[in-house]
Amino acid sequence: MRKNPSSPQNLSAEHLLQHLPVSAFVLNARHQVVIWNKACEQLTGLKAEEMIGSDRHWQGFYTEKRPCLADLLLDDSLGDVKGLYEWAGAPASRTDIYHTENWCPMPDGRRLYLVIDACAIHDENGEVAAVVETQRDRTEQRLMMQALGDSEQRISSILGSAMDAIVTIDERHNITLFNAAAARIFRCAADFAIGQPFERFIAPRCAPLFKQFVVFDSAIKTPAWVPEGLSARRADGEEFPIEATFSPLEAGGQKLFTIILRDVNDRRLAEQKLERLQQEKGYLQEVINDEHNPGDFVSGSKVMRTVMEQVRMVARTDTPVLLLGETGTGKELLARAIHEYSSRNAAILVKVNCAALPAELIESELFGHEKGAFTGAIQQRKGRFELADGGTLFLDELGELSMPAQAKLLRVLQEQEFERVGGSETIRVDVRVIAATNRNLPEEIAAGRFRADLYYRLNVFPVEVPALRQRSADIPLLARFFLTKYAKKLGKHFDDIEPAGLEQLKHYAWPGNVRELQNVIERAVILSQGSQLEIPPLQPYQDKPSSLSEKPKTLESLEREHILHTLKETGWVISGPKGAAAILGMNPNTLRSRMLKLGISRTG
Repeated sequence: MRKNPSSPQNLSAEHLLQHLPVSAFVLNARHQVVIWNKACEQLTGLKAEEMIGSDRHWQGFYTEKRPCLADLLLDDSLGDVKGLYEWAGAPASRTDIYHTENWCPMPDGRRLYLVIDACAIHDENGEVAAVVETQRDRTEQRLMMQALGDSEQRISSILGSAMDAIVTIDERHNITLFNAAAARIFRCAADFAIGQPFERFIAPRCAPLFKQFVVFDSAIKTPAWVPEGLSARRADGEEFPIEATFSPLEAGGQKLFTIILRDVNDRRLAEQKLERLQQEKGYLQEVINDEHNPGDFVSGSKVMRTVMEQVRMVARTDTPVLLLGETGTGKELLARAIHEYSSRNAAILVKVNCAALPAELIESELFGHEKGAFTGAIQQRKGRFELADGGTLFLDELGELSMPAQAKLLRVLQEQEFERVGGSETIRVDVRVIAATNRNLPEEIAAGRFRADLYYRLNVFPVEVPALRQRSADIPLLARFFLTKYAKKLGKHFDDIEPAGLEQLKHYAWPGNVRELQNVIERAVILSQGSQLEIPPLQPYQDKPSSLSEKPKTLESLEREHILHTLKETGWVISGPKGAAAILGMNPNTLRSRMLKLGISRTG
């Protein structure tokens, strides 16, 4: 009986591979092609008779010689699978199929995205006898996925960068899209909002009006703009006026409504902020160097403009400058401004705080020392004058210099030369000296604590730095400057300073000057929770120190007394134009929160 050639027992593995509808080839252990099936011929354009017995199989998939996946299974020293393929999966064992994906430059110039699989065939001894590799063209699907991903990314970027809140709702009024601006305006994350009914974010009294514009069965398909009359509600319950556009649409057979809305309060606040900036511009127009202020020196007052004019004039010379003024007035910033305006601004500005150094170390700090000059001087050390050579030396708290150091400083000012401590070599330098003190130097001279000749040498160009109370116009500018600085540092955001707090800052005496104001604002930024910076009650300036037996009041107790007094004056009325909140310059909700925190109640 004749056997059927197509019976299962006569269908060899080679025959099956030859007629497989998937591109495939087989390599022997010497990396030579033993099978190159018809589908592989169609994919690569290379005939089997050209490839059988050769090791040129790579030419079917790449323009330059490199190992194919089958080669790597035969010899893993030829390369790293993950480094050669765009995506590669790791098989669990040597008998598993290796799966990879890669863009391949074909011989005919096409660039195809192929899914490439390979599996080793082992002999009876467990050695790899051959490797089968298949290739499937997935270029079209890959390009479609990339296009879809790019489209989704563009849409996501557009929605994310939009300044207005964009919300999409379905027929059940549940939120399906909630962009970044919506998350900011409603003060809740998109993950929380999506799936919630949009009525949750509409003021209850406006719900009937909202439903008039969201009608899914209406024949009207044009957008509707509502410029006023609607109020929304943030996640924390605060209501705010909005203007909105309602637009019906269909996507994927689903009826939706897109609502684009804007917080009208944001616009009003922006208009107020713009007006305030325009007012402040008048203060800042005559600030030094075409509105550029070295060292972030913030000022707009007339008295400081006079000081800055002096700074500009003396900066162009090498004349020593003596800055006089109370502590915390900004003498160091003025010193930096003088340096920046001078021809030495490309060199270094070196600062020495004379009050921070022990008297026995000041000379070593200023002029340096030689090895062995004193106990602990284990090597030669350059002083601040040498470091500042060609630049500027700023001597802060000059009145703290010892008399020997004053004598050496006088010599440097006169001759621009000195010797290191313990040394005999004369060192010449080119240094511009700026000194600052909060002491009354003529009184120090009379008391024998300061050299008169040094005073007259430095007093060629004295600059009196006014106290903060003498330039009250600068207080709002400085307060907002420090607010921006510390809010950024602490990751907070404030729209402005509460009006009552700003008035308090303006009328405080500021014995600690700008440094005290800086500390007050930093503390307020830490403590404030709302959108407006709350300034706690400030301790009144006392010319005479309080008794040591009298326990000072805390800021919290002073704040409690102030709020309690105001509530009693208003008959415990919190809201309204004549309520305690308006008098204190606070939001009623903020006042209630402070009352709760401070334990203030009408019955308490």
